[in-house]
Parts: sequence; C-alpha cells; structure tokens
Amino acid sequence: MSPPFRTLSASYPVESLAESFAEGVFVGHPVMPEFRLEQQAVDQLLAYLVSIQDRPARP
Repeated sequence: MSPPFRTLSASYPVESLAESFAEGVFVGHPVMPEFRLEQQAVDQLLAYLVSIQDRPARP
C-alpha cells in the first residue's frame, strides 16, 4: 500500500521525484502500464504534491 500523497514529504523529498516522473515509472504490476510525463506535467505534478503536504502544527 502506498502512503497518502499528503504525507510523502515526511519520509521522502518530493522534489527528488522529478527525474523518475520524467524518465518513466514502472510500478511492477503487469496490468499497469509504465508512464512518462513531459517536463511541464512533471513541474505541475510536483507543485501539486508540494501544495498538499501536511504542515506541522504551529506552536
């Protein structure tokens, strides 16, 4: 099971996903195709992922 998108940055730097999205991601499930994104789509997806990350509560 994958983590919720909003918690990705707790264990993984979201920005480091850019190369994987651009080069192609294969998920290891035979019925799911590999996907690759154009640079503009990578930038938009990363901006979205960063925007939805849980923020720590302010003291």
